[in-house]
Amino acid sequence: MTSLLDALEHTWLSTTLRDSPNIFLYPTILAFHTLGLAFFVGISSAIALRVLGVAPGVPLAPFKKLYPIMWIGFFVNAVSGALLLVIEPTKFLTMADFYIKLLAIAGAVYANHLLYLRQFRPSAGSGRPEPVEGRNPSPADPNPMPPGDRLLAVAILFFWGVAITAGRLTAYDDPNAQRQTALGTAIVASTLIAGGYGAVTLWRLVRHGSLS
Repeated sequence: MTSLLDALEHTWLSTTLRDSPNIFLYPTILAFHTLGLAFFVGISSAIALRVLGVAPGVPLAPFKKLYPIMWIGFFVNAVSGALLLVIEPTKFLTMADFYIKLLAIAGAVYANHLLYLRQFRPSAGSGRPEPVEGRNPSPADPNPMPPGDRLLAVAILFFWGVAITAGRLTAYDDPNAQRQTALGTAIVASTLIAGGYGAVTLWRLVRHGSLS
């Protein structure tokens, strides 16, 4: 297995992407990988947060139009990720963190697909009424959303947290640096979640006049 990875790492494509100073190779691939991740994770996380009750005044139906952009982001991220893997196959394919990242991404993709079926394809079993042309084209979103939908939304956010953390850990070979990175990521994520929850709670209290 090691000899196969070593041979892959010394192919023309791998050495060119890794050693060339051309900014349109490695730096550009890395930029596309980041942009694809931003669109994919950003849109799916926004939909998941809306399902969990964030910004209840925003209807969920228009989010359906963002799914093609989200899947384009996934395609860009996957293709650029494959090219980045070719650059250092020996490093990545021998790291447990890399496989954890792949499993988390697969879980997020599957959860996003199920949430789409439940929210935007009522016939798939969500129990939500289908829009009738010319009458009630955008039925009101239930508040709160069905438990199954909220569970999928939590799963999406969880999988993305695991995937991003594992992805950051693959950048380091030193176990101590990996632990510090994981701890830092957990602290930042916890702070953002707590701050976001507090802000939403405060906004709801103000909106309903509880702080008047």
